[in-house]
Amino acid sequence: MSQLTILTGTTRGLGAVMATQLAHNGDHLVTLSRVASDALAATAKTHGTTLTQINVDLGDTKALEQAAAQLKPLLAKHTSVRFIHNAGVVTPIAQSQDLTDIAVINQAFQVNITSAIYLTAVVLAGATQASDLRVMLISSGAGRNPSSGWGVYCATKAAMDRYAEVAQMDQGKRARIVSMAPGMIDTPMQEKIRATSKNDLPSLDRFLDAHSQQKLATPEGTATRLLKVLASEAFGGKTIDDVREHNV
Repeated sequence: MSQLTILTGTTRGLGAVMATQLAHNGDHLVTLSRVASDALAATAKTHGTTLTQINVDLGDTKALEQAAAQLKPLLAKHTSVRFIHNAGVVTPIAQSQDLTDIAVINQAFQVNITSAIYLTAVVLAGATQASDLRVMLISSGAGRNPSSGWGVYCATKAAMDRYAEVAQMDQGKRARIVSMAPGMIDTPMQEKIRATSKNDLPSLDRFLDAHSQQKLATPEGTATRLLKVLASEAFGGKTIDDVREHNV
């Protein structure tokens, strides 16, 4: 059977670009995102790609479980399965004494790491015929270096790194599981960061400078690099990885 690739967070930014590139492959692409894309469907049809769009708010536990139920029947049909957890939120951005909205904190953990753990489990358990099983969790340098005002985001991404290490230990040679930092990318997420008060995010100037000096990578270039690394034999060589360290 053809390769099955499952991708979360495809509404905009990096995820939308990755979905478009994957829609050119002629395999089977499953997207998990808030809204379906007519443009993506048209691209997939043009290139003979089977597209399954599952509309889901990853922050909604019940909706997430319903999405998993739709995903499960597809997993056992393929010998090559790849899961990319790209969905993520950067908020709340606030100083530690101001992190008092439990719902917002829980939402960040649910989208950034809880849904990643849950969907990875669904993929690992369901891909019973897969001889090539790969999981790429899109992490961040924020999980490896603390940044004042970004306690929740840093915590979720640090959790992703440690989870990937444990999951790889659990799976051994059966799967390749990587927590992959993509670098700073010119996406709506960066726009949200730049709109933050410096009182909340003291390192704001670093993000403003990166944008003004055109140091942000393009979503198209980053998506291409990520997908090339995911397909390469080098993938899985390091569980905690950074796409910028790969020459592809």
